[in-house]
Amino acid sequence: LIHKGSSSLTAVYLSRLRLTRLLLEGGAYINESNEHGETPLMVACKTRHTDSQSVPKHKMVRYLLENGADPNIQDKTGKTALMHACLEQTGAEILSLLSEQRADPTLEDHSGLSALVYAVNSGNRDILSVLLDACKAKGKEVIIITTNKIPSGHQMTKQYLNVPPPPDLEERLHFTPASCTRHHMSSSYGLLHRAHRQLLLPNLAAPSLASGSPSV
Repeated sequence: LIHKGSSSLTAVYLSRLRLTRLLLEGGAYINESNEHGETPLMVACKTRHTDSQSVPKHKMVRYLLENGADPNIQDKTGKTALMHACLEQTGAEILSLLSEQRADPTLEDHSGLSALVYAVNSGNRDILSVLLDACKAKGKEVIIITTNKIPSGHQMTKQYLNVPPPPDLEERLHFTPASCTRHHMSSSYGLLHRAHRQLLLPNLAAPSLASGSPSV
């Protein structure tokens, strides 16, 4: 994952905060990237390396952000640090740090997916709540639409404004991002994708509470 010639990326991957600080103070570029386009901040969000000299992930992420790491740089697949954090489910604290530094949850990668969509599909309510709060702080309302079959065989459509769907959302959405393209998407993801697009529309007309209506 790490470019052989990049000492700072290696230091971040190993979670060596003191070494990372020394390298950056010595002139290393904080937003340099490896052959995959991954920056130190992305690597900090992705790494799972731990040993006796490693620092907690949130300390490394905080240090990089405080020293100029750009959370909205995209790697060669179009993913940002926020997207990687959602995919790795690094925890609400990491996502909060990124959001506080203006990480954009609506940027899309080359597959047309955003951090918000990755958060929805993770089924992690804590992660999704952080991103919803970040969107509200930017003055954007988020509608998440889900579908579920009711005993009669009809589909029940529910929409949630600025709140996470119920905990069983993951069971309803049988969607794997890597297996979908713009031309072949599951119906559940299509609904989520439309909801995500509505982020760009001002003054959405939607109920303030979850509501349900059957569709045939």
